[in-house]
Amino acid sequence: MAAIAHAFAEQNTNQTTTSLSYVDLTGASIASGSFTAGKKYLIFAGAQISNNTAGDEVGIKGVHGTTAFAESEQVTQPTAANNRYPYAWFTIWTAVSGEAVKLQFRAGTGGTAGANFAFLLAINLSDDVVESTDWFFAESATDLGLTTTFQDGASITFTPGTAGHDWAVLAYAQHNPGDTVAYIDTRINRSGEAASTLPTSRAESADAANETRIYALARVFNLGAASNTFKEQSAVRTGTAHTRLHSAVFALNLNKFRNHANAYTEAAAALSATDYATLAQTVSLTPDVTGDVWILGYNGFDKNAAINRDEEFRIQVDNADQPAGQTTANYQYSHGFDNADEEGFLFTTMASLSNAAHTIDLDASVDSAANASTTKERTLWAVTMELEAAGVTAITGTESLRLNLSGVSTLLATLAR
Repeated sequence: MAAIAHAFAEQNTNQTTTSLSYVDLTGASIASGSFTAGKKYLIFAGAQISNNTAGDEVGIKGVHGTTAFAESEQVTQPTAANNRYPYAWFTIWTAVSGEAVKLQFRAGTGGTAGANFAFLLAINLSDDVVESTDWFFAESATDLGLTTTFQDGASITFTPGTAGHDWAVLAYAQHNPGDTVAYIDTRINRSGEAASTLPTSRAESADAANETRIYALARVFNLGAASNTFKEQSAVRTGTAHTRLHSAVFALNLNKFRNHANAYTEAAAALSATDYATLAQTVSLTPDVTGDVWILGYNGFDKNAAINRDEEFRIQVDNADQPAGQTTANYQYSHGFDNADEEGFLFTTMASLSNAAHTIDLDASVDSAANASTTKERTLWAVTMELEAAGVTAITGTESLRLNLSGVSTLLATLAR
């Protein structure tokens, strides 16, 4: 088999802008020639964004052609100058002739916005995997006022054709905060074959008037041949001031690819105050074929502090940064103001790996050990873009005998010549 059609772009040098209007994020684009009109693609985008002025904004969004993916916009007001905030968003897009896909970003009223380690992934889902069999997607674009009771957003229900396969599940919610007091909570809710409400991500807002926040979640589930439902659900701690603008959920059968590895750990682990000294998650992968490997890391940061606490995280392959530069950049990630905040940090990359054994790590740490901050609900997956090898169907009984006799006849005819 060949690799699934895909394209990947990343920008690993910090880009800046003082523009109050959206401008292209250099390097974070996939040309129109990478798409076939009418085909469906998973578009998965993200970046690590900042502003050099505390209290100013940084906005980021996805664009196809000249049209914005409205549900992709995140506007963040950093609580500290130059602190980074992870951004991640996805959709299923039917390609349009002549349209490229790219990321754009902007500043706020007077600071300089930054964006680094930006990624843009496109995977063709039309040719080699089957919708409603190998992958599922749903979204909800209806604005919904949130309450203290979790309310359903996007939802998918399916029964896998084969038991024991690993399914990658992505979910996100786009929220408009109505105050800076009550945190917004979003989670992946699983029901049917088994029940789960993790991972979850929650944080307060810094600016009720201008922020629009996206919270993205990821986890791999090993499913039986039974009905499973996955939903994005959102709630608030108190009040009803917050609104969910959009949500989506996507599931992909990782066994459709030639090789994959994944690990999920739910229990909290203490974060070291030494940079990247906590091994949050690890997997080993030996690709059968040299080629591209999609890597995703996710971890929940429970800072246990009413003041800002900063986490650092990185992905390494064989003890080298993937992509390069993360350790040197040593970005500090901070959300919210409340000790109940548990932010989910998601990052993805694409590595070209040889057909040899590789170790992939998600490392993390915290700026201070004073508040016993932890990492929890952490996921790491590595998936070759090479598709699964063609299967061999067992043949028995009279059909086997017929084929064997046919083979003997062919051999005898060849020898007679």
